[in-house]
Amino acid sequence: MNGIRDLFALIGRLGIGAIFIAHGWQKLSQGIAGTAEGFAQLGVPQPQAAAWFTTIVELGGGIALVLGVALPLVGVLLAIDMAGALFLVHLPYGLLGQNGYELVLALGTASLALGFNGGRWTLDYAVLGRNRRSAPGQRAHTAA
Repeated sequence: MNGIRDLFALIGRLGIGAIFIAHGWQKLSQGIAGTAEGFAQLGVPQPQAAAWFTTIVELGGGIALVLGVALPLVGVLLAIDMAGALFLVHLPYGLLGQNGYELVLALGTASLALGFNGGRWTLDYAVLGRNRRSAPGQRAHTAA
């Protein structure tokens, strides 16, 4: 049963990670200055800093999510990024519709879920898994 959970966690990480990579790459491709200009037009405070933060977190965090590296930290950073998008840009438009916040809400909550439950098919588990202690109630996964 754990193999099925790991498979679906991997599929989730690949899908959500790909979305973040695409959004981060888009920001990087238009340049930090262009991203900051767009953020300024949307009323985002400190648009230059926000442009750097979102580009790095979305591109780097998306890659880390796909690979399964530093998942709890990455999940929290991506959720913070999406919370900023929700509260600073999308909230006035409502949940659904043009510029609504359904996507940023889904991405933020999925980032948290996958960041803390990303499965065993991760680089973190491959490198640290045999030495990492299991959470209470979980079986330890040790080499035979």
